[in-house]
Parts: sequence; structure tokens; C-alpha cells
Amino acid sequence: MRYLNFIICIIILAILLFPQFSLSQPNIPLRSELLPAETTSHFNIYTHNDHLASEIKGILQTSYDKISAFLDDSLTNPISVYAVDSEDEFRSLVGDGFPDWGVGCAIPEQNVIILKSPYRFKYYRSFSQVVTHELAHIFLGKYANGKKIPRWLDEGFAMHQSQEWTIGQDVAVARAVLTGSTLSLSDIESVNAFSQSKAELAYTESFLAISFLYDQYGKGTEKELLAQLANGSSLDIAFMRTIGSNYLSFQLDFEKYLKTKYNWVSFLGDTYFVWLGLAFLIVILYFLKKRYTGKKVKEWELEDQGIKTEDEISDDQIQN
Repeated sequence: MRYLNFIICIIILAILLFPQFSLSQPNIPLRSELLPAETTSHFNIYTHNDHLASEIKGILQTSYDKISAFLDDSLTNPISVYAVDSEDEFRSLVGDGFPDWGVGCAIPEQNVIILKSPYRFKYYRSFSQVVTHELAHIFLGKYANGKKIPRWLDEGFAMHQSQEWTIGQDVAVARAVLTGSTLSLSDIESVNAFSQSKAELAYTESFLAISFLYDQYGKGTEKELLAQLANGSSLDIAFMRTIGSNYLSFQLDFEKYLKTKYNWVSFLGDTYFVWLGLAFLIVILYFLKKRYTGKKVKEWELEDQGIKTEDEISDDQIQN
């Protein structure tokens, strides 16, 4: 018993003196600090606002059903979702390494989603897209059994599930291809260190990489690829078993696809841009015609008053 007491004392002392050996957990506030909260079988939602909690609940329930059906999988443990009102509160949860441009964060290994309140912060995408995006990360983390997933695969899947695509992203990729500033898929691993504009390009390329994977090998390809990774296969082996070529070959094929799809000919030949260009041309012609008509009307008014126009004065000077 004396030795047992001694061992217990040593353990307590070690915990007090060496707290860095404790398990790394986000600094999640107690439930009482974020009220009210919505609770379902899949989610515990903590906010400072009743209406926001209800809104998040509705988005999550719809997105959960869609992602679960796509992956044919479900989440066994409830997810804690925090929507915070201040930057300090957000930083206390996500840590200092999170990029300034981020408004949401998912921690799959801890079943946690952290969001900035759309009532307090400016969103450049719809709030529902951000919530769905983060939930997709949680699903993918579970599906991959906690194994490391390439960042482009993770972000591309999340963007597909949240349907984050606009015409402007096409333009951004075309500009990157034409200026030689596209990112390799391996570069996207460092997206958290990118500027906002560079990060947007990384997310867009991630979306396109998933689209390319679907188009070339079918929509079920990603699930098979993730299953291989979940079983401990390396990226090369996972790709070989899934699509019949290694990871490097896939990256090179994707880069070739980008250069083929987003060149000057395809850019100008895009139906949307053709109509956009025609509309722009019509607007310019309208204003030119309006200006010409206005000038003519003014000349006629001057002629009626017996006043020479600028053209007539110039003609007289030439004749003299």
C-alpha cells in the first residue's frame, strides 16, 4: 500500500509539472458558456443565438442525409458544433495556426465543427455551403478511418458536397493556366499557409481534381480510393488498385487536363463567355450609337440657329 501511494503521488506530480504530455484537445468551452443549444441524435449545437442554432440544425440535418447517402455511411458519435461571435473566441478553439481567411473549421478526429457566426462575420460563400463543407470533412475523416487523406481529395469532396462552384472560379483557373501559376496537387497540402486568393485557387483546383476523377473513372472511385487508404495502403498502391495507375501519373494527367480545358481557344469558345462577350459588345455599341445620335441632334440644333458646327469650321479653315 505504501508503494502504491508513492506511485500515485509521482503520477500526480508528473501531471502537474509536465502538462504538455496530456492529450491534445481543442479548448472547447463548457456547455453553459454557449447557450442556447440545439440537440439531435447526431449534433450538439452551441451558439449565442436561438435563431442561428435552429438554422444550423436545419442545414446539418439536410446535409447529413445527402452525404450519408452518397458515402453509404453514417456517423456513430454526435458532432459538437460551435458557432462563435468573436475572433478571440474562434481562435481559442481552432488555435493560432488557422488562416485569417477561414470562417469554419472541422476536427474529424474529435467530431468537432467550429464556425464564425454569420451574424458577426462576413461570408463570401453562403453559410449553408460552409456548414455542409465542414460536415463533409467529418464524414470523410471517419470514412478513411482516421488515415491521412490528400488535402485536395478532402477539400474537393467537401466542395462537391456543398456545391461550391461559380463562373468566377472558371476564370481564375483559366488565368492561372495562361500565366503558368497553377498549383500541383501536392502544393495544396500547404493551403493553410496560402493567401486568400491563392487558397481560393487551391480549393478550385481541388474541386476540379475530384471532377476529373469522377469523369474519368466514375463517381464511386473516391469511395474505393478512401477504402484503400483506410486499410493502410500508400497513395501509390491505393491509386494503382483503384484506377490502374500510380499517384504521379494521376497528377500528370490532371495537369494535362487543366491545360487542355483552360487554354485561350477553350476559354474564348466557352458558351457562357461567348454570350457574355456579345452582351458586352451590344452595350458598347448602344452607348456609341447613343453618343453619335446625341452629337447629330446637337449639330442640327446649331444649324437651325445659324451656328456653324466644328466640322464646318474645320472645312472653312482648310479651304482658306
